[in-house]
Amino acid sequence: MKPGSWTAPLLVGALVLLGSCVDFDEGEKTYCKNHPAICSPVFEATPTKVAYVEKKGTLSFHAVAKDPGGDALVFTWAANVGTFGAARDTATTTDITWTAPECVPPEGATFTLTARSVREASADVTFSAIGLAECPTMTETDGLPAARSGHTATLLYSGNVLVTGGEASGAVLGNADLYSPREQAWLPEAGLPTARAAHVAVRLGAGEVLLIGGRNANGVIKAADLYHPDQPPHLAWTAAPSPATGRYGHAAVLMSDSRVLVTGGSDDTALVATAEIYTPPQAPDWTPKWHVTRNPPVARDHPVATTLGEELSLVLVTGGTTGPGQYPSSADVFDSVSETWFQIDSMGEGRLGHTATLLPSGLVLVTGGTNEKGVLASSVLIDVPNRQVLTAGSLSTARQGHTATLLLTGQVLVTGGMDASGRAITSAELFDPETKAWTTTKPLVTARRDHTAVLMGTGKVLMVGGLGVSGALSSVEVYDPGTLTWTPTALMPVARERTTATRLESGAVLVIGGRNETPVSTTTLRVVDLYDAVTGTWSSRAPMPVAREDHTATLLPSGKVLVVGGSNGANPVRDVVSFDPALNSWESEGQLAQGRTFHTATLLPSGKVLVVGGRDGTGALATVESYVPGSKEWKPAKAMHEARWDHTETLLPSGKVLVTGGYTLVGDKVTPLRSAEVYDPDKDTWESVASMVDLRGGHTATLLRTGKVLVAGGYKDRTPDAPKTLDSAELFDPSSGTWTSVGELVENRGGHTATLLDSGKVLVAGGYGGFDDLYFISLCELYDPVTQEWTAISSLMTPREDPGVVLLRSGKVLMVGGHGYDLSQVQTELFMP
Repeated sequence: MKPGSWTAPLLVGALVLLGSCVDFDEGEKTYCKNHPAICSPVFEATPTKVAYVEKKGTLSFHAVAKDPGGDALVFTWAANVGTFGAARDTATTTDITWTAPECVPPEGATFTLTARSVREASADVTFSAIGLAECPTMTETDGLPAARSGHTATLLYSGNVLVTGGEASGAVLGNADLYSPREQAWLPEAGLPTARAAHVAVRLGAGEVLLIGGRNANGVIKAADLYHPDQPPHLAWTAAPSPATGRYGHAAVLMSDSRVLVTGGSDDTALVATAEIYTPPQAPDWTPKWHVTRNPPVARDHPVATTLGEELSLVLVTGGTTGPGQYPSSADVFDSVSETWFQIDSMGEGRLGHTATLLPSGLVLVTGGTNEKGVLASSVLIDVPNRQVLTAGSLSTARQGHTATLLLTGQVLVTGGMDASGRAITSAELFDPETKAWTTTKPLVTARRDHTAVLMGTGKVLMVGGLGVSGALSSVEVYDPGTLTWTPTALMPVARERTTATRLESGAVLVIGGRNETPVSTTTLRVVDLYDAVTGTWSSRAPMPVAREDHTATLLPSGKVLVVGGSNGANPVRDVVSFDPALNSWESEGQLAQGRTFHTATLLPSGKVLVVGGRDGTGALATVESYVPGSKEWKPAKAMHEARWDHTETLLPSGKVLVTGGYTLVGDKVTPLRSAEVYDPDKDTWESVASMVDLRGGHTATLLRTGKVLVAGGYKDRTPDAPKTLDSAELFDPSSGTWTSVGELVENRGGHTATLLDSGKVLVAGGYGGFDDLYFISLCELYDPVTQEWTAISSLMTPREDPGVVLLRSGKVLMVGGHGYDLSQVQTELFMP
């Protein structure tokens, strides 16, 4: 018996005795006054268990409680973060307003309300808030294999970061290293063909990295080298054509036309006044080449070059020096179409060792640096099309040799550098383009200047090497902005694909069955694992009676999980089972009339489970079956108008069910469908509605808060040797039964996931497609129902198709399993909205 479990029957018995001789209510009061430990206050109304709020937003809380003894209660509110206003209390009620902070610790925002009687008896309720970003962190990760400064760091399409060259203790380095965000570790790469420092590295459109110029023990370098990320280490580097002039301290950028502009720098004897353009292999002449273009208006040493987006063919060149103590205040602009230059007369003041960052607005933020006045704290915004320069406030710390990184939030992170006293610093700050304000954020662990900073695909920033208080650094740090990032969590016990992931009433996630595919074998699984969303750990649960993949798992009102259909690796499965999380046991729930895979299952408002379509051993199914939990009986429902599998099934606010797309067989050809139909559970009827704009299968359908359904991506052709994915999306309006196109996805994809976040936006992640339908997709994107726009955000650490995805109670998104480059996936990751 639990401690205190005797109190309830004791109280009931005592009150029965009292009721026989006195007024019941008066007797209860008298008894409770004499037994305060037993008669705790009782809450009759409490705030919602989980509330949604954004930074600096407010929540209003209301609660009602009564004292069994009839006395007035005293209410006390507590929260781990944020600020409470003044409470408005009566003897039985309390109302209060809470203001959210900018960010929260990993455990989130939690609240406790205590009701206390005059006899010191009390009762508590706890609840939480989600929607707030976690506070930024700055943490050290594995250090470089070799300390270095004057190096380059380049993000590859794979998500890895390539670090090349540099110097330490006066020696120029000839090696390269790769950082893997997934392993959070460094992987040594092959040596460089040419040791170099003070060079530049540019990732080309095809994914190769071009190293240009620099210097080493032999002087200035003219040679250029190419890194091929898809080749083994001994073949990764090849020589590229050499530019006309060797230089270091120069700037180079990839222009909107896929060519590379190189400008400025020194050749060891004088400033280089020329600019050159590298043209990678392209039609009709597939020979890479350099050519000298027009000279810039000003010859600059150590300038900064910034490409002004894909829509503009312009490159902004700022700062640098024209000689000892000479800092040009003008900025040069190169037009890649006409290969001509023009100038912006003033950028506030000349500066060296500054940064220039293109903002989403098209303005360029120029920060810090040094000139004849000393180290600068000033920053400006350059409006190139209108040839204007605007002030952008001051850094909290004057600095040069720092980094500036545009985060996915639109803010700019400035880290480290050297202050006015000549010391490397740890401070970091954020610029908000909307408010034009600077705020401090988590400092670096190690003071550093002349380091590199790379925005990784995960949304985090990798800070590498540089100079510290005692020379070149091998230390590496990662800045996590606390929002729009992917973070690894514990690996699943078993790698799997074609599985299910279901959030239980407890908040934990149950992953059931699936398939484990390796290069040498394929195994259908009985394995069941549980992810604890609080501790981030996995534990095993009782295996299924029958192994299956491509099944469905539906959480029932009882808390059990109903598993329907799937394949045992050879044949469709008819047996239906349910899992009881409380008892860790499986129970038979009867049999389907037809075994099926790639079907859908939806819990209806009536409590029934509707199973629709799929395929058996011969082809697509139009049949539909329904189940009343606890009955162990499956009954046929009205068949669909069209047989289909790998379709979507969406429960509408009306209680009806929308089914869209999928595949069917036309002869021997797998053919995607455009059709859609709606099922009415009350009438057991199907109604054909307007067809989608596009044929699609392997797509997603998401019910928005507006009541409309967002359908995105998928395959328009499922030919095995030439799949064709879609980048289109459309909205279904149940009130009119019509479809409306809503823009294009940033990446065409099928076999992806779509998750409705607590903000009302939709996260699209994973899948297969991309350029020429050749890749598993890393890049994720958000759909905003208000603006009807798609925005690219952070990338997965492990690209994959058909993963399991669950929205956790915390508001985070858990991704497990799926199929990728390593076949079945074991990696698990969390998205921070």
